[in-house]
Amino acid sequence: MSFFLSYAHSAPLTDAGRRDTDTDYWVRRCFNDLSQEVAALLSTDPGRVGFVDYLVEPGADWKAMLTDSLGRAEVFVPLYSPGYFNKSWPLRERATFLDRIARAFADRPDRARAHVVPVLWIPLPSWDKIPELNAALTLGAGIPEYAENGLRALCMLASYREQYRRVLNRLAHRIVEVTERGELPPGEVTPLNEIALPDQMTNETPFVVGVIGERSGWRPFGAAQDPPVAEYVANVAERLGLPTRIIDRPLDLKAVDNSPAVILVDPRAVDRDDALGELRGHLHPWVTTVVVTDRHEPRYLQGGADAAGRAVTRLTALGAHRVHQAFEVEELADMMPSAVSEARRQYLRRESVHVPGGSPRPRLGDGDPPPAPGKGIDG
Repeated sequence: MSFFLSYAHSAPLTDAGRRDTDTDYWVRRCFNDLSQEVAALLSTDPGRVGFVDYLVEPGADWKAMLTDSLGRAEVFVPLYSPGYFNKSWPLRERATFLDRIARAFADRPDRARAHVVPVLWIPLPSWDKIPELNAALTLGAGIPEYAENGLRALCMLASYREQYRRVLNRLAHRIVEVTERGELPPGEVTPLNEIALPDQMTNETPFVVGVIGERSGWRPFGAAQDPPVAEYVANVAERLGLPTRIIDRPLDLKAVDNSPAVILVDPRAVDRDDALGELRGHLHPWVTTVVVTDRHEPRYLQGGADAAGRAVTRLTALGAHRVHQAFEVEELADMMPSAVSEARRQYLRRESVHVPGGSPRPRLGDGDPPPAPGKGIDG
């Protein structure tokens, strides 16, 4: 594999639960165009030259797949944006690859640097003094539109088509130059969840993922799903830049009183000791509930569908503001980015809450201006 494309995920534009609301459309366009350019230079199949995380199949273990790809890629291409340096997921990808090349080129730091080709995706505010920005700007030397607007704008606007192609061609040539040297063989890398990151000052409220009726290791879709469903949803929140916490005990439900949350519900719990009753008083506007069951499981045909319907009715009666249902792993994958983002938006709209003594309670996203109407939350 020639290159690994790393970027900061953006929140979906709406809570409609559809992939066509994906605000990272231009990342996909850029990745496809870059793959075509690199493949043409290497005379190979575009599907074999690059990797980006949206290629991971729904239900697969993202962290394992990304870790494996970071161990095989020869060039790391980060798309720098304001969000890139504020979200742990892309920073973990970057730290994992940097750790790998630091070990591979222990005595040749110049060779190590050649394996990272950064791109200015969205211009950073002038007050962001990030050393890595200079390396990204060299890619567009002599193309002022790149430094002023970033590659995303060049990709989006037809008036910049020539400049976009010039920058993309340079990027492809740099990737191929490094790849053809063949100096970085595949190797093991530190798993994403174990790589050390610099301490980040943050007052963000953790995003809570709760499980009702089962424990956190629950895999409702069996072999079609690799990580437990709670971990899968937590991964979605992490990719959107949110710190996460998983809970699966009734006593921990108080965590959702002051945190945005998604609660995953096993519909069989509706008939088991009123397990859903534990949610009474905790179903705030910033808490999204999702009834999860596998329509391909024999038990679904033996009353599972009725149990799911009863769970929805019960949750609504308890005061749930939003109740979604997922009957297949693909449905869960489609809805989760929007479900997480909507819970976060509702949390940000809540009335200010103050802790004793008058000190304001830290709120998720403090200091960030709201997106303009009709705009996504850019990475």
